[in-house]
Amino acid sequence: MKTLIIGKNSNLTQKLSNNIPDSHIISSRELSSNIDLLLPFKDQIINLIFNNFQTATRLNETDNLTQYIENSINITANVLDYFKETQIRKIIYTSSSSVYGNNILCNESDEVKPLSLHAALKVSNEKLIERYSQNRQIDYTITRIFNMFGGNDVFSIISKIFAAYTQNGVLTIINNGNAIRDFIHIDYVVEVYNRLLNTTNIPLINIGSGHGTSIRHILDFLRNNHINLKTQTLSRDELKISTADNAIMIALLGHHEFKKVEDYLLEQLTT
Repeated sequence: MKTLIIGKNSNLTQKLSNNIPDSHIISSRELSSNIDLLLPFKDQIINLIFNNFQTATRLNETDNLTQYIENSINITANVLDYFKETQIRKIIYTSSSSVYGNNILCNESDEVKPLSLHAALKVSNEKLIERYSQNRQIDYTITRIFNMFGGNDVFSIISKIFAAYTQNGVLTIINNGNAIRDFIHIDYVVEVYNRLLNTTNIPLINIGSGHGTSIRHILDFLRNNHINLKTQTLSRDELKISTADNAIMIALLGHHEFKKVEDYLLEQLTT
């Protein structure tokens, strides 16, 4: 069974491709100019994983909205159109916890309240996948990933903490680092995807640790372990709290112990 992963530059894509047998990475940027890159898979039975979106480092840019929409949702639609006569066994769409807005404990049944362009387009993709799959009786799962760290991450605040310390730089934090976030290591995300490829009837799942912490707490933890970082703070509107109700995830995996982000950073910075 071939599994196509759309979105070449994603940290998650690289990790998934190393853990899913017979997986094939397809660049969403290349598909924009040549959708026939999918031709070798058109007459096969396939799984589809969508990791395509606007480049993470450019989520707040609006200098080219046409390209933003192309990267974020048009590629998804074009791939689905191309495979409308193909036998698709499973679709997984990588969404984001940001679709919940400010929510103390995000449950899959909660109403989505996107507060950013990024989050709104994630919701649009979710609805696109949902309608397409239901109309064709394809099993699908929307994964709402919380704050992922680990792997070849160069975008998250956790990677920036690592870079600031190892390069003796200054870490920029937002609103004194007081916002509460749910951090989940990429290995658990990959474990969930592997299980989902062989599990049906889970249309929506949160992927998070179920525990919230702040950057301020993480920095205090590191300081107590003799790791000090220089910081500067910016004031900006942001989600104040975002933590996962991960009961569905725990039932899928059969365990509820996850690596803590503080322990991960301490290990990385002292070895």
